[in-house]
Amino acid sequence: MNKFLDKLELLSPAGSFECAKAAIDAGADAIYMGGAKYGARAFAKSTNDNSIIDTIKFVKENGKKFYLTVNTLFKQRELKEIFLFLDPIVDVGVDAFIVQDLGVAMLLKSKYPNVELHASTQMTITSSKAINLIKPLGFTQVVLARELSIKEIKAIKKEIGDDIKLEAFVHGSMCYSYSGACLMSSFIGGESGNRGRCKGPCRLPYRRGELHEPAPYILSMKDMCALNSLSGLINAGVTSFKIEGRMRQADYVYGVTKTYRKYLDSIIHLHSVGEFHEPDIKKDEQYLLQLYNKGGFTNYYGFHNSPDMIQRYERKKKK
Repeated sequence: MNKFLDKLELLSPAGSFECAKAAIDAGADAIYMGGAKYGARAFAKSTNDNSIIDTIKFVKENGKKFYLTVNTLFKQRELKEIFLFLDPIVDVGVDAFIVQDLGVAMLLKSKYPNVELHASTQMTITSSKAINLIKPLGFTQVVLARELSIKEIKAIKKEIGDDIKLEAFVHGSMCYSYSGACLMSSFIGGESGNRGRCKGPCRLPYRRGELHEPAPYILSMKDMCALNSLSGLINAGVTSFKIEGRMRQADYVYGVTKTYRKYLDSIIHLHSVGEFHEPDIKKDEQYLLQLYNKGGFTNYYGFHNSPDMIQRYERKKKK
């Protein structure tokens, strides 16, 4: 029996109060949200402090955790502004900050010592050495880079022990660059993904042949769907399972959260009472595809590197 089963966490995205409510109703253990500033999804609907505060109150009333994304790279002038933004929000009850900028992480730990620090996937943590480097700064949880395999995660866990928790994405959009560390949006669209304003140039079709040929999506990654990798991730030492999608609608958040809640509960039930009620994974994957997808799903943890990860072809228009 995995010793972390009682600590497993399903973490859902919230781009608005409605999405947060949908996530909690569907069985999320925690939600993550950002504001108009300092979050890697600046275009999400949760763009004002009052919306965030109302959401935190709702989440805490339901006994769940709230993580605030502060995971952009900061400019010098913003270091003086950040506390004006954070003070009223933290007072309501933030459980953790999800951070990319190491300087900001040090400031937050000094100002808000009772709020946990979680290393954002934007940090591109791919090794135990990187985790051991940031651990003295006060980080208690690491959102691993989405490019890691289960085998690599297991090796990392073996080296770091139980002092810091591991979090992994299990569903949603992928970036063709290392966990969002991309400058393509800055060059083409004038807005930086590292500042929370990615224009998604990798989602566009690029023609490489004759003009009459269809332009393929040669940079657009298929979405991750890790329903059949959850047991492997648990055995590798992951305790927090993250769903991507702060730009998505409430029906997406509810449907994906509900599905992953079912699978995690099935695994927990197996180890607690010895019975396993295997869900219909093909049926559930089809349901998730109907909610949202970019040319299909692929299991990154299972195949790791494969041409199947790239969408490549014209997207089918919805009927």
